[in-house]
Parts: sequence; C-alpha cells; structure tokens
Amino acid sequence: MSARTLSRRPRLAAVAVAAAVCGTALMPAVAYADAPAAKPLHIAFGTPSPAGPLARGGATESYTVSATNNNAKAVEFNANVFGVPSGPSPLDGSEVKFAVVPVSAPATDIEVGRQDMAMVVHLRPHGTKSAPFSIPANTTYTWKITVGLNANFPANDGNLTLTFDTGNYEDNPSHSIPSISFQASPSIRIGTIKDHFGGATKVSAAKSAEFSLDVVNEAGGRFSKPLRTQLTAFGTGGDPALDLFVWLDGRWVEVAAPDHVNTWLLPDIPTGFAEGTYHYKLMFKLPAGKAPKTAKVLELNAQTGLSSGNTSIIAETDEKITVLPTAPVTTPTGTPSATPTPAPSSTTSSPAPSAPAATDAPVVNTKASLAHTGASGSNGTLAVGAAALVAAGAAMALAGLRRRRRQG
Repeated sequence: MSARTLSRRPRLAAVAVAAAVCGTALMPAVAYADAPAAKPLHIAFGTPSPAGPLARGGATESYTVSATNNNAKAVEFNANVFGVPSGPSPLDGSEVKFAVVPVSAPATDIEVGRQDMAMVVHLRPHGTKSAPFSIPANTTYTWKITVGLNANFPANDGNLTLTFDTGNYEDNPSHSIPSISFQASPSIRIGTIKDHFGGATKVSAAKSAEFSLDVVNEAGGRFSKPLRTQLTAFGTGGDPALDLFVWLDGRWVEVAAPDHVNTWLLPDIPTGFAEGTYHYKLMFKLPAGKAPKTAKVLELNAQTGLSSGNTSIIAETDEKITVLPTAPVTTPTGTPSATPTPAPSSTTSSPAPSAPAATDAPVVNTKASLAHTGASGSNGTLAVGAAALVAAGAAMALAGLRRRRRQG
C-alpha cells in the first residue's frame, strides 16, 4: 500500500449516477494527513482495512476520511474523490465499487461521474444537488469510505489511486492533495498507448498520398473494449476537402465523413488488443476540382480512445500534410521553326493515382492478426462515418479536437 500526491486539481465532470448513503461506523483517522493541524482545513485518512491488493470482483477495503476545520468560523467544504487508474484504460465509475457512510458528518449523497481518465465521486449534503458542506468552527466531519474493484475493472490498469480534493488547491497552490493507492490483483506491467504517423506528407490532384498510422500498445494486459481512432485534417480556414481510404481485405475502402469535412473515424481496433502494434494503411486523395490555388498546409491529427464508456483521449499524435495546387499550364517559348511541329494531343491528362500493388499487406497486429471492420456498399464506402461519427465522434474527441493548439 502506498500513498502519492497529485500535482493538480482536476475539475468535476458531468454526473452520471446518483445514490444516497447513510449510517454509522468508526475507524481511527490517524494516517495520510495532508497538512499540519494549524491549517484551516485538515484532511486525514485512516488506515485501510483489511490490507492488501484489491482483486477484480473481489472483497472491498474500508478506511476513514476526516476533514477538520481549525478555523474560528465555519468553512465551506467541497468534497470530491477522484479515482485515477494507473494504465491506459480510463474509468467511467462502473468499474469501481464505492460507498460512503457518514460517521460524524451530516447525511451524505454521492454522485458518480468522470473527468478525463478518472472517475469522480462528489460528496454532498443529503437532498441537495451540488451544495458544499459547511463545517462549523473547530469541528471534524468524518466519513467511512469503502472501495473495491468490479469484475470489469480494466485488465490493463495496474492500480487505483483515490485523491481527496477539498476544493482548496487553487487558493493554496502549495497545499497538497491527499491520496491513497490500491494495487489491483493480479498485478500487471504498467504501460502506455502511442499513435505514430508515417509515409507521404504531400497530396495533389495528380498524386495520392499513401501513409500509415500505428497504434502502439506498450502496456500489459489487454483492452476489454474496442479502440476507436478519429482522424482530422485542418488548417486556418478554407481547407480543401480530402478523401480518405483505408486498406482492408486487399482493397482500398473509402472512409465516409458525411457530417464533418476532413473528419473521419477509422475502423475500430477489436476487443482484446494487447501488447503490440495495430497498423492502419491509409491514403489521401484530392477530389477533382478541389485543388487550392496555392499550397495549403494542414494539421493532421489522430486521437485514440475507447469506443464506449469513458472515451477520453488516451493517445494522440500530429503530422503536417501539404495539399498542392494544380500545376499551371505552360506554353513553349522561343522562335517557332519553319516546319510546324505537331501539337500535343488534346486528350492528354494528368496521370491517375496508381493502383496498389497486389502484395500490399492488410491491416494487422504485429503480434497477432486482428479482425477488421468490414465494408458495405458496391462503391466500397466504409460504413463507420454516418451514425458512428455523430455519436462516438462527439462523445470521444470533438471536445478535444483543437487541443493540439495546446495552450498557445
């Protein structure tokens, strides 16, 4: 069992589930104090019992959290508990057993939601929607917290850290946020997920751009849900529309983008994705008549997350792609000869993009072959873009679409 302090205070996310709890119990609040008692608000954790790792679908552990007001007047107390996983799979709250019982505190309701990778549990006075507690002068409020892992706790998350956020961090930057960690059993190697682009970075009406996106899994365990990747290409405005194709089952299949220009959802990586690399072979084409007047540089961005539940971004990468203008028509210069030369045929046109070689490899995992999302329709348009783009795209990544512009 170990404790750790987080460096920033997350903000409470949207609430998903609400439950009322009440009752009495008592455990000593002697360990994991977050600040000297002279501070106006003092948080202390009791020792978890029974000690040991938490097994998925197994027994729970309980400990106390005490908030002491050492001030001469009442203090407002916003009590938020963040469940932060160690590993690549974010939490939405359904994966964790969590109960709160007031010991020497008013009747308490809890709301369970999520913020970024973490689940969030907001404690509030019974019967209120979002009100803080008001702790009287020189008074301690204590709650008993019981925590466990449900059977669906991610197989590739190694442990769960609970941070008790009092809401005072922003007013006291040096004020640490108390936290306590529970190891998940069986233990796994902690790792991350990475996205990586490779291949061509220029596209024109005369030449398509073949490139790749690798989703690299460096974590132990496996994903219990499919992974979904959103691809976007954007610039400073007036961006030329591109057509995106993915290599599936020995042929190029167009990825539909009916609702957002230059925004596509790639075929899901199936459930069970474990250590290794999932490789997407992709191609951009510039539709006829869509070439810009001058070269246009677009930011190409990939964001990967779970296809359902907490769809926060877990991997992201950027590349730049240049859309080239149509080459200008030139006329020969110099003195014409006495004998006119034959004029070029009026039927000559720019060469069409070449067809893929028959030896092109399908999309595969480097350690084990994975299933692919199939195509439908005689024209080979991938059916991931219609309803899926509206539902999953908005849920997963559109809120962070411009995050690459990264705070300046």
